[in-house]
Amino acid sequence: MKKVTIDPYQLSELTLNQTSLLVTRDQNNKANMMALDWKTIGELWSTPICVVAVAPSRYSFSLLEEVGEFTLNVPSPKIRSAVSIAGAASGRHVDKIAKAKLTLEPSKRISVPVISEAVINYECRIMHKAESSPVCSHRLFFGEILEAYAAEDLLK
Repeated sequence: MKKVTIDPYQLSELTLNQTSLLVTRDQNNKANMMALDWKTIGELWSTPICVVAVAPSRYSFSLLEEVGEFTLNVPSPKIRSAVSIAGAASGRHVDKIAKAKLTLEPSKRISVPVISEAVINYECRIMHKAESSPVCSHRLFFGEILEAYAAEDLLK
């Protein structure tokens, strides 16, 4: 599918209204994905950001801490089953990307890959972290959106 660069806010409503796939990687460039609902897109310090909430118990949490980058990928209807796969097992024990039969491609500006079959991709570098609250044990990762692109068909 042909993808074009978009403004980071252009398709944010579509992104926020469905479960996305967060892709991270380890120090050896092995990618991992997790299903992600707790996210938002906004602005911090005049910079477009994507904030993702990840629990410390998740494998992706340690990878976010290690590498400091992530991609957020909005699945197309064709790969909707990847969300179930991503949410059903830990990347510590299962290669969820291979199990979902997804294709990774290099990002334009960071070292974490994007999912080719996704209809929207965001490339983010972590610029700030915060604990969510005593009630919820998640850490908020504020990622500067360096690139955003989408399937050309979404823009018609």
